[in-house]
Amino acid sequence: MTPFAEAQTVVQQQLAEHGACSPLELLLATNQLDYDDYQAWRRGERATLDDALVEGVGAARQLAERLQDWAQGLNLQQHAVALYGIDDNAGTELRASRDARLDQLLRIEFHRAANRSQLDLFLDTEESAAVSDVVAALASQDAKAAKARLAHLRKLNPHHWAVADASTLIDALHTAPPHADDAGDRLTRLESRWLPAASAVLRSKARDFLAPMWRELGAALEGAPFEASQPHRHAAWAYLNGLDWANVRQSVRNTAGYRQQPTLLGWLAEAQWRLRDSKGALAGWFALCWQAPDYFAKLIGEAQFPAAALKNAWDAATDADIEPPITAPWFPAWVVLEVPGTARVVAPSDLKSDPARAFNALVALAAGGNDRQEMDNRRTLQALHPGLLGRYLGALDT
Repeated sequence: MTPFAEAQTVVQQQLAEHGACSPLELLLATNQLDYDDYQAWRRGERATLDDALVEGVGAARQLAERLQDWAQGLNLQQHAVALYGIDDNAGTELRASRDARLDQLLRIEFHRAANRSQLDLFLDTEESAAVSDVVAALASQDAKAAKARLAHLRKLNPHHWAVADASTLIDALHTAPPHADDAGDRLTRLESRWLPAASAVLRSKARDFLAPMWRELGAALEGAPFEASQPHRHAAWAYLNGLDWANVRQSVRNTAGYRQQPTLLGWLAEAQWRLRDSKGALAGWFALCWQAPDYFAKLIGEAQFPAAALKNAWDAATDADIEPPITAPWFPAWVVLEVPGTARVVAPSDLKSDPARAFNALVALAAGGNDRQEMDNRRTLQALHPGLLGRYLGALDT
């Protein structure tokens, strides 16, 4: 899958989840901008995002311009947005790039078209402006400003739907970090009160508001054992929600027997993918295909699955007219065959199952060898999965 095709998949996911998308969110979602670098910029530790862009300013500008073209094709509405800092940098308007065009593009959000009568009834009001002010202060994690702006909203309408949720979020900003002995209570409060309030008021900005709280919870949960019946009480889950990928990886690896826990393997694979360790991520997801196929099928079917190229490969595999059908255990072999470059970043499996042996045969065929080795691997694949051999031979003829 090309980078632009992968980006289109991400945009579709963002529109489905939030009804909006933006070049900045696209850079984060496609691993072209690390979340920690993005947050450092918001804290004022980086003058711009330029040096943090993995593929450089030119590639980021090209992707943002492509998104603008897609948005026009989808009849999305374009809105300019202000970019503000957080923490001690709260209230400071940020410069995204020294490149004027990229800086302009990163200040745009695209939204699905709204019904004009709804805008007239609900959005073009003083109350709406007051809500926007509260949201901006909360998004900047500026508790003082949020409290003042919430007081103004209360004067306009003490029964406005956003009042209670915004008050909950202001209280959250004033709450001290948790300790190990109250981590369970903090998890309950975060999931039952702060998360719903942030989702209602901040929508797509809820992630950035809650990330520091999730990271604090992860630190408090360090060392707690993993219980399959209560996976959310493990530090790795909190770090995952806080987008702290290095600590997700470390926390999982520090857990005894993690290789036998599908949930932990899934978290680890995502962390490795976010950290640009393609080999480690694929190894984790492929291990799930063989060890916990039902769990993998559920995982890759979720809208939040991070690797768009792998998700599209799964959709193609499950739709393919091939015998036997490609189920999760056979999917690693399919990926080696259908996704260019996969064979170069994976290692043969130590498992002896038929799907793992077919995977090994295709890895060996991709690596090349003498004529005898080639024929031996073809015979192995013919015995294990004739359909995969047929696709392999068909690709040779094209």
